[in-house]
Amino acid sequence: MRTTTVRDSETGFITVRLSGLLSRTTASTVRAAVGKAAAECPAAVLVDLSALGRDASGQLTTLATASYRAHGAWGVPVLFYGGAADIARELVAYRSFVIHHADRDQALAAVRSYVPRWLRRRLGPVPANARAARRLVDEACTAWNLPAVREDARIVVTELAANAILHAASDFEVVVCCSSRYLRVAVQDASTVMPRAVEPGIEHGRGLHLIAAVSTHSGATRIRGGKIVWALLATDRQPNPLGGTVTS
Repeated sequence: MRTTTVRDSETGFITVRLSGLLSRTTASTVRAAVGKAAAECPAAVLVDLSALGRDASGQLTTLATASYRAHGAWGVPVLFYGGAADIARELVAYRSFVIHHADRDQALAAVRSYVPRWLRRRLGPVPANARAARRLVDEACTAWNLPAVREDARIVVTELAANAILHAASDFEVVVCCSSRYLRVAVQDASTVMPRAVEPGIEHGRGLHLIAAVSTHSGATRIRGGKIVWALLATDRQPNPLGGTVTS
């Protein structure tokens, strides 16, 4: 089983292409590929089944399980498309968990009808653009009524933007999106050097520690020509009268 992941910065969607035979042996590979894509909390995950076949043991419950887990853990919709006629017919039995469309255009039309909460801005590597990144986060939290995570999201994007400006020294993209469970704040830059937490000093080294302290999950993803550093903040937080936020 071969899996290919494609991130679309124009839409905020991730496409996972499955090529090969679905079997008991390859089921875990399929679940892992869909789960890893969903864990980035994109606006949606689209799964291309056009090159997927099955052997005698290939159970379509694998796709239902992957979709169910993605929505349950991350609140991310998963849409499948392009499956062979027999696969499409049998997926009807799992319609509570699986949404299958005939082709990519239908899947895109369906996911866009959800009006995904997603904003993106490309910025240059100058210190003033850390402020511009914060403004994007403010815009998102205001538009999506997320006051409880606003300050922590500002901390996250400030540190991510500062790292891109200081270390990558390239244009960078700030992406803010929201699933039903998490606000995702991410910065993509052109450096292939992955972030590494160090012992914080007086002036440097605090960024990743701050991000880890205020976020629910955080990480970095290698991509062609650079990386994406991201953090997730649970949207079920309630305002803390003593300052900061707590998670219910």
